[in-house]
Amino acid sequence: MADRLDLTGDVAAAIDGAAERGHAIVLGYIGDDGYAAISFRGSTQVHGPRQLALWARKPDEGLAKVIARRPHVSLLYYAPDGPGPKYLSIHGHARVDSSANDGVYAKMIEGERQQDPERHGVAVVIDVETVNGFGAEGPFSMHSDAS
Repeated sequence: MADRLDLTGDVAAAIDGAAERGHAIVLGYIGDDGYAAISFRGSTQVHGPRQLALWARKPDEGLAKVIARRPHVSLLYYAPDGPGPKYLSIHGHARVDSSANDGVYAKMIEGERQQDPERHGVAVVIDVETVNGFGAEGPFSMHSDAS
């Protein structure tokens, strides 16, 4: 049985600042050409118990453009030597949320802020549905609708 979704604690320890520790978070979505678009997202961060957020540097292209029509996204994290779980597979629904711009930009690692110093981008918030992972105590699963 799945646990109730909660991205704080160990999951946040893994995700927040992962790029600074040399660990990648990969985001996948379906692009306008119908193919899977896959990219590293160093700005990915826990935005609450059921949300992730990231910074899209191009507000009128790529991810920020297509999620209005195709909001389903997947993220993958792997870090054999980092804090928190070693592996995370995350599914959710993304949306542009410019009201979160200040908070998301401020929480990004410095290397990501340097990629958009004039803040032309926009915050993308992901409402997480499921997390499957492998941590110190073995495999686990969390769902947003678990009771």
